[in-house]
Amino acid sequence: MKRKGFTLIELLVVIAIIAILIGLLLPAVQKVREAAARMQCSNNFKQLGIAMHGYHDSFSSLPAVMSPSGCCWGTWVILILPYVEQENAYKLYQNWGGTDSVNSNFPAASTGGFPRYGSAPNTTNVTARRYKVFTCPSDQDNAPFSGITNNNYAVCTGTGGTYRTVPNGAPTGFTPQAGMFDGGTLTRKIKLTDVTDGLSNTLMVGEVLQGQASDLRGFFWWGDAAGMSTFGAPNTSTPDQIYTTSYCNNLPARNLPCVGTGGAVFYSRSRHTGGVMAGLGDGSVRFISNSINPTTWLNVGSAADGIVVQLN
Repeated sequence: MKRKGFTLIELLVVIAIIAILIGLLLPAVQKVREAAARMQCSNNFKQLGIAMHGYHDSFSSLPAVMSPSGCCWGTWVILILPYVEQENAYKLYQNWGGTDSVNSNFPAASTGGFPRYGSAPNTTNVTARRYKVFTCPSDQDNAPFSGITNNNYAVCTGTGGTYRTVPNGAPTGFTPQAGMFDGGTLTRKIKLTDVTDGLSNTLMVGEVLQGQASDLRGFFWWGDAAGMSTFGAPNTSTPDQIYTTSYCNNLPARNLPCVGTGGAVFYSRSRHTGGVMAGLGDGSVRFISNSINPTTWLNVGSAADGIVVQLN
């Protein structure tokens, strides 16, 4: 009597064929997944561009990069929440522009105390939440302290650090130029008419990677990380500059090099193949290649240096 079934050799052949098919399919699946993530990231930039212009229509200027009080009492993120369908979070945030001894009651009435972005009730209601519009799905999420989130977008504060500081390695005499946001003068609110280099060729919002573990890159609730610089090209190997080694988790192999030398210099980085997403002053969204001329990228970060560039 004959038995029907696979021989051991036939079974091994079938398994080998399945393994080959899986090997062929996985790269295709990964490409489709990344394409979808890149599209979502692009849509986020479009929403941020619309939000910035909506804020400008309401207040005749772009939002300040951070509060006049400095690092810890609110950044541009809070101000545009109503324009990205987060009106309730905006209303719940307390003490934008206050200090440790003065409560601005902005925008909500105070429940007592002088909260920063990193203390209750702001952590409970706003900063420890993850928002889809501020998150690139290609990256790995991180929340370094008390559940407060790192995120993937920062406003362009120009060709130097967030506070218009001179980056490490800058040539002698280098003078950082302000971008569409100006951390060098915290009380300054820039109007679109101030962008004399042209809105379509000036960077408004750039993509950044979320630092991992205790790393504060992408921690845009905090003033330093609310801005990014065009001094370094997209996905540069030049380290970002964080003010202390405690907040620098140096991961060059993961495109997250950093040094704890201070200066608040953060460069545009992404998990997308070959470049980064960018939101320009006119609200348009572009994919910027890593191979862009570094001088062109540098000048794209300035709002009014008189050097007009063309992004191809």
